[in-house]
Amino acid sequence: MTTKYFLLLVLTAASLRMLAPSSSLAQSREIEVAFLSDIHLQDVYATLHSADFKGVFHPKTGKYATIRSMKSQLNSTRLFNENYFAFIQALEDLKHKGIRLVVLPGDFTDDGQPMNVLALQGILERYAEACGMRFFLTTGNHDPVKPYGGIGGKKDFLAADGSEQAIAGDADFFPSEKVAVSSQINYWGYEEITHALSDFGFFPAAQDLFWAHPFQELDVDGYDFRRAMENSRLDQRLYKTENSEKLVPDASYVVEPVARVWLLALDGNVYTPSGANWSGSSVGFNQAVTAKRHQLEWIKKVALEAAKRGKTLISFSHYPLVDFHDTASDAMKSLFGEQKFQLARVPSPETSSEYAKAGIRIHFAGHMHINDTGMFKEAVSGKTLYNVQVPSLAAFPPAYKILTLPEPETMEISTIQLETVDRMDEFFDLYRVEQQWLLQTDDPKRWNPRILDARDYLDYTRNHLLQLTESRFIPTDWPENLAAVLQELSQMDLERWAGMGSEDGENFLMKKLEETNQTERPDDFQGKLIEDFYLLKNGDELGKNLIPAVRLRFYESFFLKLLHKPLSESQVLDAQLVRFFSIFKQLYHSLPSDHFLIDLRQEEIRRFEKKPSSLETTPQR
Repeated sequence: MTTKYFLLLVLTAASLRMLAPSSSLAQSREIEVAFLSDIHLQDVYATLHSADFKGVFHPKTGKYATIRSMKSQLNSTRLFNENYFAFIQALEDLKHKGIRLVVLPGDFTDDGQPMNVLALQGILERYAEACGMRFFLTTGNHDPVKPYGGIGGKKDFLAADGSEQAIAGDADFFPSEKVAVSSQINYWGYEEITHALSDFGFFPAAQDLFWAHPFQELDVDGYDFRRAMENSRLDQRLYKTENSEKLVPDASYVVEPVARVWLLALDGNVYTPSGANWSGSSVGFNQAVTAKRHQLEWIKKVALEAAKRGKTLISFSHYPLVDFHDTASDAMKSLFGEQKFQLARVPSPETSSEYAKAGIRIHFAGHMHINDTGMFKEAVSGKTLYNVQVPSLAAFPPAYKILTLPEPETMEISTIQLETVDRMDEFFDLYRVEQQWLLQTDDPKRWNPRILDARDYLDYTRNHLLQLTESRFIPTDWPENLAAVLQELSQMDLERWAGMGSEDGENFLMKKLEETNQTERPDDFQGKLIEDFYLLKNGDELGKNLIPAVRLRFYESFFLKLLHKPLSESQVLDAQLVRFFSIFKQLYHSLPSDHFLIDLRQEEIRRFEKKPSSLETTPQR
């Protein structure tokens, strides 16, 4: 054991002794676990240790802000800046609710850079010490980006004049840019990230009742904390990559933080050696099912041991294990294409089957920045696997999940949406400077300033999704004519089209395309179809709650009118629209995803009528 690692061991054990013992967590009648996914934390006031750039001086705070431009945020599926405050708000919410077990299923930082990992470390330590919270993390494709780290950089930090400033670990990282050099923006690898966050699940803790990783025997009866610490070093948790002799860490673990509950943290990252470098993947378990076969075999052992001992096994990973589009993914591939809508990330039925057979019954995942509940029933064994998609705090809908265990085999899951976030508008004045710069330079990618009029954080993320849809999703993911006609059709147009045959329907739609931008929009419905589609696809029941009741009533009646609508492949646009509404209907009639109960014994899932609010404050336990 190295001196460095021995010192880490001593410091870790000492810090953990300061926390409340696990027995106190189990004294309440119900065990509660919160899941906060895809935080993508970036330190918005980082110390860059750079002679070239230290951030933008912010008169409101008197500090130098290290934030990304609004232009970059509106071209990304996630926010970079305001999500920092959303994370703090969520932790404050958990503090008031008295919840002390908190899971972070990957992408907990922007890209695993030192400044962001250390900022996360400081935040987690603060809430652990002040509130007795315990955090359990697993890796995501953004942390680490590369298994052994490397030089990194970003082009889009906001400069004082509103332009963008490149920052990298090497001056030549962006050859055509004027680069500010800072090692704080490099990529950290497994060793640096897990050691900085060693108190948060990646290694055993003194108060855990049990902890193990895939490369050791499951010796529950003979469990010893000191021996577990000695066997938890990363150099003992390596596997060979496919078609290579190169070794990569697998940071998976199982832990019993309170009696009768096992948290199974699955590292689903897959890396491929490319010469002296490594390439990562965001595909998830479709690759891990073969590339990490050792992990799947270990899951089987863990599930059997948990069942034998009467433990409730709760699996979590960055990556989903079940179709997260309400079984509409195949239809989406047919309409949009297999590489659109990130459909390569959808677990195949064969992948879901493998993990269901392995014994996973409930799994919490992130990665997709959506709210959803999926269910897969394995044909041969009859085993059912539930996949709960935890939304991102950095995108719409900004929310987290709370799992409550009122009794064994029964799981209540509530979704807490963040509406009000303190300090959400802290950088809005700096964005206005950026907007002026874009106007002065006549930048074609200048953004719509209406996002700065957001009422609250929910409205802000909804605006982010709307602008992202307009600028990126529609141009890259949608058939051109389908997107155009969906933005032109009125409610009356749709009702007329529903009663037409394929050929007449095609002619009607083509005529509507010719009339694009030539007629006034007769109702509030026109132009809302794609927006509502994304509210349902990303937000599920949370998004559905934002669609006006009049449109919801129309959709429900319209689906019935389409039951006997013919489909002819020769009438391309007509067929595309029929397929679109078939997908829309599947997303609309989804499994519960807001506040619901899963009964593992009866294999039932049902909605709760009343859900808790993010503004509720419950007494500290």
